[in-house]
Amino acid sequence: MSFESILGQSQPKKILTNALQNSSVAHAYLFYGPESVGKKKLAIALAKALNCKGADPLDACDECESCRKIERGIHPDFFYLEPVKSTPTSREAVIKIEAIRELQKKLAYLPYEGKTKVVVIDSAELMNPQAMNSFLKTLEEPPSSTVLLLISSNPNRMLPTLLSRCQGIQFHRLASSDIRTIIQSQSQEEGKPWTESELDFRVHRSQGSVDRAMAEDIDEIENLREQLLEVLEKVSFDRMDIVFAFAKAWARHTEQLQSVLNELLGLIRDLALYRSGCAQSDIQNGDLSATMIPIAQTRSLKAWLDRFTAVRNTQIALSGNANAQLFLENMLIEFCEAA
Repeated sequence: MSFESILGQSQPKKILTNALQNSSVAHAYLFYGPESVGKKKLAIALAKALNCKGADPLDACDECESCRKIERGIHPDFFYLEPVKSTPTSREAVIKIEAIRELQKKLAYLPYEGKTKVVVIDSAELMNPQAMNSFLKTLEEPPSSTVLLLISSNPNRMLPTLLSRCQGIQFHRLASSDIRTIIQSQSQEEGKPWTESELDFRVHRSQGSVDRAMAEDIDEIENLREQLLEVLEKVSFDRMDIVFAFAKAWARHTEQLQSVLNELLGLIRDLALYRSGCAQSDIQNGDLSATMIPIAQTRSLKAWLDRFTAVRNTQIALSGNANAQLFLENMLIEFCEAA
């Protein structure tokens, strides 16, 4: 995929094109920003451009042998690392020091087939501390003819010394028009084109992320939103049965819990916006306006904001090893107090 074929992200593309034009490509870049907005695609496009055998020195042709090999991940001078789970039951995938050491051995040699060795480390914030410290040595003494591309949606989890040795390029959420074009094309390629109403639903809820737009299960989302709105409307100290039933039910689904809480945050956000009189265009769940507007009026703006904070604090707690049922119960009790 060439720069030209990637939708959106005009500023990152301009920075990289200028670097290629001026022969000033940095030895290390950090591509950071929201998930699924084109960071990985642009990293691979840069790897292609640096090794392309086509006529254009500022972009990949996508047709030469080098471009095709990088696209397929089999080019001997292209290295791609991503987090992996050590066991099927592991909570989070990581990049271990063994993978970094193996990479460092390969980088000790000159390019085998291309002009530049290119390393892409996806979700670089998930390197464990030992891996980060080991990779820091590579950044401090970068191998010749090598470009290191780190991709992160949460760079705050990375070592400051590691960040300081990379040129940062910020990526932003994609425009709705770009999201629509991308997901419409992908659905057609998969032989399951979506209707206009399905496209509208996905684009409206995408938050600028292609993966979010593609992954939505409309029936599942509608059922979940219905359950969550019922909780938001009815939970109170008089209905503690809702507190315990909700907490017990969702505590069993630890892998889905953060997604459920994200959905809850989105609904509370919209309810707060309705309560403050914002325009319909600001609402993410606009298709539920008839249901949500009356619910929004049952609480003060402060109450909705307090509930939003309670959900956010619960998410932070559950990102560790907190007891899910206990923290969900506590969150819902805070909902009652915010009434």
